Amino acid sequence: GDDDDSYALGLARREEDRLMDRLQHLKGEDLDDAMNLEEVGASFPIEFMSGYVLSNDFFQDAIRREQKNRSESKKLSYYSENSGHSSLSHHYHPSSSLQSWLKQHRISYSFADIGSTSDGERELEFLPNPRHPLVETIENIRHNLLCRAKQDTVKH
Repeated sequence: GDDDDSYALGLARREEDRLMDRLQHLKGEDLDDAMNLEEVGASFPIEFMSGYVLSNDFFQDAIRREQKNRSESKKLSYYSENSGHSSLSHHYHPSSSLQSWLKQHRISYSFADIGSTSDGERELEFLPNPRHPLVETIENIRHNLLCRAKQDTVKH
């Protein structure tokens, strides 16, 4: 339900806030080196080190609720600015809306029937959306690591 959405979205967005805090502290340092996997010769881009929601839900109830809350906040802001009560003022940031956040941070998935096991049970494989930038990055790193491992095997 909608309450369940709040937990998953709240946790993922909190991770996004933590990333922003880390980036503030890392200013001036080399951000490309923030997450090195030196032992395997790969690096993971820091922009992917935030929260994600793995779901096929489009969170339409949560988006509508947020839009309603933003609309009410805008009305409160207008009232407080025009009545001299600036301490009640709320700011509206369309770029941080849940709808725009989900476009980058929601990963859809599916399950594929890859056949049967030796005992006759169906085996389903979990498949995250291969076009999501995080999934593409992980797959590229995995591919590069496998290629390096093959080259190392041929050299020895």
